Amino acid sequence: MSDIKAIDFNVSADDCFSQLKPHPKFNKCTFDNYKHDERYPSQLYLKNILSNITSGSKDTEKKRFRSLFRGSKTAKKHENLYIDGTYGVGKTHLLSACFNAFNGSKAFMSFLELTYFINYYGLENTIEKFKKLDLLLIDEFDLDDPANTRMAARLIEAVNDHTVIITTSNRPPDELGGGNFDTERFARELGIISGAFRTVIVEGVSFRINMAQWQAKFSESCFNDTLFSAKDEKKILTAGFDDLIEVLRSNHPFRFFVVPRNFKKLFIYDFRGFTKFDDALRFASFIDHCYYYDTKLFIKNSGESMADIFTEEMINSVFERRFLRCKSRLDEIAVFFTK
Repeated sequence: MSDIKAIDFNVSADDCFSQLKPHPKFNKCTFDNYKHDERYPSQLYLKNILSNITSGSKDTEKKRFRSLFRGSKTAKKHENLYIDGTYGVGKTHLLSACFNAFNGSKAFMSFLELTYFINYYGLENTIEKFKKLDLLLIDEFDLDDPANTRMAARLIEAVNDHTVIITTSNRPPDELGGGNFDTERFARELGIISGAFRTVIVEGVSFRINMAQWQAKFSESCFNDTLFSAKDEKKILTAGFDDLIEVLRSNHPFRFFVVPRNFKKLFIYDFRGFTKFDDALRFASFIDHCYYYDTKLFIKNSGESMADIFTEEMINSVFERRFLRCKSRLDEIAVFFTK
C-alpha cells in the first residue's frame, strides 16, 4: 500500500507521447465487441461507417485508406468525421476500435490530453508530429475558451491535408464555444473547425446506468473495513483529500496518468465538495485518467452529499460538460462511503 506523496511524476515528453493510444480500459475494444443498442439505429450506423474506414489487412487497408481520403491532387478532399452524442453511448469504445483496427501511423487522445500535450510540448512541435500520422483520433472534443479555439483551428488546418481526423463530442460542431466566449470574434477559427468535418449523430442512453454491479458488494461495508481488506494487495494507493489536491496542484495535468498507470485502487478519505474552480478542474482531469485506466476509487466523505461535489456555479459555468462528464464517470468507477 502506497502513499500519494511518494509518487514520482517526473516523466519525459517521449513517455507522454507514448501514452497517445487507447488506455487499458479501451485497449481491447473492437467493432465486434461493441454492443449497440437496437433501439437506436444510429449506433449500428456509426459502427459500420467506422469499421468500413479502418478495417482490413495492413497492405490493402493502407491503399484503400489513401484512395478514400487522399487520392490525387484533383480528387475530393478526404472526409474527417465529427461524432456527436451524449455521455455513455460508446463513442470512446468505437474511437478506440478505430485505433485498434487501423494499421497505419496513428494517435489517440482526449481533447484535454491534446491541449495539455500542446502546452507541454509546444504547438508547432505537436503539429510536426501529427502531420506524419495517417489517422488522428480525438475523444471528447470541446472548446472552453479562445486559446483552445485558436489552438484547435491551427492544428486542424495544419494537419488536415496530411491526416484524417475522427473526433467525438457531446455537442454539435456549430455549437462549439457557444456560451463560453464571444464566438463572433472567432468566427474564422470556428469555421475552420466545423468546416473540416462531416458530422454523424449517435443517439442512446448511458450504459453506465447499469454498470454498478461491482459497487454493490461494498454497499453495506464501511470505508475502513474495505481499506483493511485490501491492505495486502499490490497497486493500492491511499490519500487524504488535502494531500491529493496538493499533489494535483504540484504537477502538470498531462502527468496525472502516472497514478492510474501504477495503481488499480485508490482510497481517498476526508473528501469534500470543491470550492475552487482550479481544484475542481484538476480533479475532473484526474478522474478522466482514472476512468481510462479503469482504476477504482473508494471515497469517504466528510458528511456532506456527494451530489454536491461541484457547486451550482461550477455546473452552470463554461466547464459544465467537464464536470458532468466527471460525475458520470465517477458513477462507474467510484464507491462513496459515509461511514
